Amino acid sequence: MRRFRPAFGIILSILFVALCCSPQARVILNLPHQQKMVVGETNTISMQLPGSLEKRLELEIFNPSRSVFATPEDPAVVVSKNGSGYEITALKPGRASLKIKLLGYIPLKSISIESVPPRRVVVGGHSIGVLLQSKGIMVVGFAPIVDSQGQKLYPAREQGVEIGDLILQVNHQDVSTETDLAQIIDAGKDNDLVLNVKRKDRIIDLSIKPAYCAETQRFRVGLFVRDGVVGVGTMTFWDPETKQYAALGHVIMDADTKQGIDVLKGRIVSASIQTIKPGKPGRPGEKIGVFQGESTLQGTISKNSEAGIFGVTEDNVQNPSLAHNMEIGYAHQVHTGPAHIYTVVNGTSIEEFEVTIEKVYPERKNGKGMIVRIDDPRLLSITGGIVQGMSGSPIIQDGRLIGAVTHVFLNDPQRGYGIFMDSILSEMPEILQKSA
Repeated sequence: MRRFRPAFGIILSILFVALCCSPQARVILNLPHQQKMVVGETNTISMQLPGSLEKRLELEIFNPSRSVFATPEDPAVVVSKNGSGYEITALKPGRASLKIKLLGYIPLKSISIESVPPRRVVVGGHSIGVLLQSKGIMVVGFAPIVDSQGQKLYPAREQGVEIGDLILQVNHQDVSTETDLAQIIDAGKDNDLVLNVKRKDRIIDLSIKPAYCAETQRFRVGLFVRDGVVGVGTMTFWDPETKQYAALGHVIMDADTKQGIDVLKGRIVSASIQTIKPGKPGRPGEKIGVFQGESTLQGTISKNSEAGIFGVTEDNVQNPSLAHNMEIGYAHQVHTGPAHIYTVVNGTSIEEFEVTIEKVYPERKNGKGMIVRIDDPRLLSITGGIVQGMSGSPIIQDGRLIGAVTHVFLNDPQRGYGIFMDSILSEMPEILQKSA
């Protein structure tokens, strides 16, 4: 009997490889490793296997973990047989591991499932003015210092300062504006300065000796710096439970250094759109607006991330175009086809416009999960497509808020990218804690 065991093992291995190469098995193997489901949602796995194999296939739930919102006796996820396939149903918030096995012991696939409760939020579309002050001051260029001999000097550059550096302290004193830096230099005259600088993920100290500028009759270090940005964007949604909002759908970057800005403090206010410069191939368009400092839409900015800006509003936020709050949709629920966005093209009135989701990339986490095409004739006639200031405009599909507009295609302004709500929510810990 022993002499037949190697042959039996080889035959079994060949059969297993053949099974894995079959179209039916590829359907199983191509299932995602991770799956998010909303409580009450049901997904179907269709096997379409030969009857002899189908009877030997097993789906089991392992290591279920329940949310504090779930009763102890109920699992988060259950699996039931349905014809030639299986139905996976999310019953309660929590996590579980689904394992698909052949003959009870040959593992084919393992899927980690997260079941989240449905959430409803106020859909955005509001135009907002963004006033953001960075932590420290960012180096955006080098300014020549002309001495008494007419020579151009660059003390900071020569001592190792680089464009994009964030100056956090000078002589152990915090600096947050260009004026702070100038006052410290004036007080010290030609004494050496110690700059505490953040360069990407490193913190370093640089010693700089100021030079006397004959033109300004002051000591200077030869830098152009910026301490914040001002612009117009769009709110994506507002959470009535926490008063948190999300906007823009992408990070605010310094225009010169192309680096994200660390937030010291910032505010959003309502903005009224006065005119729009339409976009054309090779030239992005732009919303031009004025800030309304006395408006009811005001809030703080606490975070500037790859998924947008976040903070808390002072008062409740409403969307006059929608009578009810809307359920959040996740990446696995997004599909190609018709959708619409909310945004402002005149004054403060939020309007609905038709779009098409042309492609969906559920695995992408970089803010480019969807390709969105503007179809609405009126919006195209006004803007030419997606323009600056439209970033953050909420995308609605099948009655769910599924994401926000982020980037325009430079050579085709009718098209651009959209970010999934999954990515946006991942930057809002308070919301995640309630849904975990």
